Amino acid sequence: MRVAALVFFALACLSVSAQQPDTAIRNTILPTPAAKQVSYADSVKIADSLRKKNASKVVRRAAILPGWGQVMNKQTWKLPVVYGALGVPAYLFFFNLETYKELRQAYIYKVDDDPANDALIPPEYEPLSANSLKYYRDQYRQNVDYSALAFILVWGLQVADAAVFANLRQFDVGDALAVRVSPTVAPGRYSGVSFVVTSQPKKHQSKFVLP
Repeated sequence: MRVAALVFFALACLSVSAQQPDTAIRNTILPTPAAKQVSYADSVKIADSLRKKNASKVVRRAAILPGWGQVMNKQTWKLPVVYGALGVPAYLFFFNLETYKELRQAYIYKVDDDPANDALIPPEYEPLSANSLKYYRDQYRQNVDYSALAFILVWGLQVADAAVFANLRQFDVGDALAVRVSPTVAPGRYSGVSFVVTSQPKKHQSKFVLP
């Protein structure tokens, strides 16, 4: 019995020692979950997330300061266009506002009962009647609103321009992108022309049919 126990103990030790190299070899050959390669779809999602984050940053900065978004998009040549487009309605706003104030005050002097105030009317407005002063006053008041609206519109357009080009800047237009045009017939429905867009390394096809 004692000899049999010693033999059994020796065989158990040999079995354990033989299993350890097999485990080490298996851990070396088989990849761990952390060593998995990122799939193409995951890489596309990551790139799309980074692109959206960068586009959001560009939009925020363009909204804060005109032209900042264009600078981030490496389109500094657009700065004169942006500030020129903003400068015109800004100049018109202050010009119309100043003229409106002058006409408003001239109308007040014209309709009051104090003849001495007529001398305070600017010479260019003195020949005008009270009705004419009121008419031009209202017109320049509208011009103030229009110029302010034009300024806001141009500001918004430069933000939209920065957002569009921030999204298109990372769009894949390299050699891996291909477009194929071919006639297409849909059984029982209609015929037309299809546009197939293919990109690499993995083919992704987007098909558009024009009847």
